[in-house]
Amino acid sequence: MTEFNPKNVRTEVAWVYGATLAITGGLALAQTSVGWLREFILAIVAALFLYLPLEVLYRKKIDPAAFGIHRKDIWRALKNALLVSLIVFPLYGVCFHVYQTDWLGRTAQPAEAQWKQWPIEVQDAPKVIALEEGEVRLHMTGDIARVEWSLPPGQVFELRAQSQGGLTPYLTNPRNRSETELYYLQSHRGKIGFEVPGQEVQLLVKAGDDSLPPERLKLGTALQSADEMPITLTRSFFWLFNIILVQFLLVALPEEVFYRGYLQTRLDQLFPKETQVLGVSVSVMSIVLTSTLFAIGHYVTIPAPSRLAVFFPSLLFGWMRRATGGIMAPLIFHALCNLFVEFAQLHYG
Repeated sequence: MTEFNPKNVRTEVAWVYGATLAITGGLALAQTSVGWLREFILAIVAALFLYLPLEVLYRKKIDPAAFGIHRKDIWRALKNALLVSLIVFPLYGVCFHVYQTDWLGRTAQPAEAQWKQWPIEVQDAPKVIALEEGEVRLHMTGDIARVEWSLPPGQVFELRAQSQGGLTPYLTNPRNRSETELYYLQSHRGKIGFEVPGQEVQLLVKAGDDSLPPERLKLGTALQSADEMPITLTRSFFWLFNIILVQFLLVALPEEVFYRGYLQTRLDQLFPKETQVLGVSVSVMSIVLTSTLFAIGHYVTIPAPSRLAVFFPSLLFGWMRRATGGIMAPLIFHALCNLFVEFAQLHYG
């Protein structure tokens, strides 16, 4: 193991954190213009957060286990995470309710929560603003389907939507409508929206009297090409399996390896003065700095002030890292916090 040198460690922390900040920020900007990147950016960032600190430790001949990056006492870590969840989540739920109702102006609608969700590939708006000529985009936000298009001048846009669960126009009135069908006939550029409360919807899009080639229909935030025309979308529980894997493996795992494993341990070495907090000896300065850098990292990828709020749960992640001697407990609790928010949002409209 390399002898500890404060100056070298400060330099190492600065360039490792600076590199991740520059790369993740650059990827966030690049995804607006690089099509394939939008589909893989989460996996790329996760790989970066895992590879870079582990590579640094490997080159310095430092065992990652010395930085809490190990699977020891996994059952103890699981019990710790669940116990903290039982204590924190009730208060967290009250604060979340106040934020949703008083701050965002939403209303609690638990009876209308949709546990079946639309396919992952159509969820959320694309980050790219400008449409290419001939392109049609479709994405779902909750029960609202939004379609935007840019066809060559002179071509008309047609869309026929059918759903046995009913359809309600949201933006533009259709040319014809019934309880289960909407028919739109529009000029070469525009956007429409409609509510789909049912479990399935079929969309047939035409451009200039011809059926739109499926590869020109771009779906969701990644602008993935459709496989067929007409396209049928069906709600399912698959998103639950997907989001659990994503939160544990692509979000909590890499972030905890990087921030609570590598970064907090290095800052513990630079700020060794410890204080007893809830019976655990911690470096308050280290945990506060780690949480600050954690919040900045989130803000750089999505520059919204609300992203800085991750500073507060990060303090608890840092305490759990010291309380258990490893990253497994904060990793599990981190993923559970993210899942709690995802599931709680279903109950507000």
